[in-house]
Amino acid sequence: MDYKRGDIVLVNFNPQKKKEEISKVRPAVILSDTELNEVLDLICVVALTTNLIKDAEPLRVRISKRNKLKQESDAMIEQLRSVSKERIQAIVGSVSEEEMKKIEYGIGVMLNL
Repeated sequence: MDYKRGDIVLVNFNPQKKKEEISKVRPAVILSDTELNEVLDLICVVALTTNLIKDAEPLRVRISKRNKLKQESDAMIEQLRSVSKERIQAIVGSVSEEEMKKIEYGIGVMLNL
């Protein structure tokens, strides 16, 4: 399957190693470069949650419901992970350019880039 930067995918984050780590099958936004996704076995993602926190940017970015993403969600910038392609179950949509820019900004803040 072709995975593009900005795709929203369903990822199986189990097993969870520590309680602070994200778990279960949930949507996530692909952050890694589309061309690299074709050759690498790992994909960089940021997990989504339906536990919304108001006015939490830049560490939470609101993603509106669309396509097969059935609920409004927050991208949890602190839950940035690389996952095996085998953990990805389906593509359910994609983020807008504006949403991706907000996610990129949040990652920059978190990583002090």
